Amino acid sequence: MVTKGNRSNGQPIHVENGTATNLVRLPLDGKDFNEEWIQKLVHNNPAILPTNEIEPSFSPLIAIGREIATAAGYLDNLFVSPDGYLTIVETKLWRNPEARREVVGQIIDYAKELHKWNFTDLNNAIVAYNRLHNSNSDGLWATVQKQSNLNESDEQFFVDNISKNLKRGRFLLLIVGDGIRESVEDMVDYLSQSPQLHFTLALIELQVFKLSADNNSLIVIPQIVTRTKEITRAIVRIEGSNADDLKINIETDLGNEATDKKTATARLSITAEDYLARLELKTTGQIADFAKQIIKDAQDAGYYIEWNSGSFGVKLPDPQGSDVKIALFTVDKTGMVYLGFSQGQLIKLGLPLELSYDLAKDTAAILPGIQQNLVTKNSWNKYSNLSDLKPVYAQFMDRMKSYVDEITLTGQKNGS
Repeated sequence: MVTKGNRSNGQPIHVENGTATNLVRLPLDGKDFNEEWIQKLVHNNPAILPTNEIEPSFSPLIAIGREIATAAGYLDNLFVSPDGYLTIVETKLWRNPEARREVVGQIIDYAKELHKWNFTDLNNAIVAYNRLHNSNSDGLWATVQKQSNLNESDEQFFVDNISKNLKRGRFLLLIVGDGIRESVEDMVDYLSQSPQLHFTLALIELQVFKLSADNNSLIVIPQIVTRTKEITRAIVRIEGSNADDLKINIETDLGNEATDKKTATARLSITAEDYLARLELKTTGQIADFAKQIIKDAQDAGYYIEWNSGSFGVKLPDPQGSDVKIALFTVDKTGMVYLGFSQGQLIKLGLPLELSYDLAKDTAAILPGIQQNLVTKNSWNKYSNLSDLKPVYAQFMDRMKSYVDEITLTGQKNGS
């Protein structure tokens, strides 16, 4: 389901030396600022696109090409993340009638076409792009290495993940432009509710302002115009063995049902799956399975799982109903475990910090080689790990439950 943004933007003001000046919004009218200008802008400045707010696994964006040739047409912009997730960007000026009619179907066609590719196909396309535009013959891995901190030991995981995501059709699709019309949002709303097509797209509006009349500095404000209610991810999964008869589904949060009822199982989000793959690479399959058990148990207990590109955090939604989530503990992609940094959250809720001090002391006593940090008091002196946690897991979770009960009871007393 699509939620249309209630957009009510104020006028940006530039204040310099105490003097306020209204910024002038520049129309992307197809003259000086056209679709090609948007393509160059996001290619040279990928951080403009707020992908981290849509799906962290697709961040940070690394630009790998513009006008990439496919059988379905030319991709305006193509990006990849260091973890091997591809983002397709289609740029459109919304005052162009063709955009409103065709842009949604067009970007889906690109996703279908990429789904037919393998790693070699994609790599060849990047080599061709670099030969034409950058006077080199760099492939995908070399292009990414130049723009990231990845080293040779990361190459196999990167290539494997690219191959897997191409095969499964896991892409982030962004339609980027200026002045997105409600009719486009209606179109996406209609397609999202169509029984034969189950997918969600992200529409991003770029508002461009000139900083001052006497220089070329611009301020660009990206805005996610369309996002979903229950699912805040824009991940398209394309399934089917016949490339001409594909089924498109949204890949959702941990716990959603699979499409095929015969094999209905809990499905991991992109972030979760990437995390678990990296965890197994760094540890063992048994440890990765243990992490899955932690996630399941935490969700069954009513805790919230917060995914980041390199870890997951277990948090407690405020029992009194505010939007605050209290950090309990975090597990990173190497299997390290540490207590959550909850001090600010407890203070905000008016809860005593002694609750977290006692938690740190008691859980440290459970884990081998761990002591309470005597400076912060609400953390350990060093990280623990999943291997050490596994034998004492039941005790650890029992103490977490006691901590949650203490927070709940104290909050109730404070509210009475």
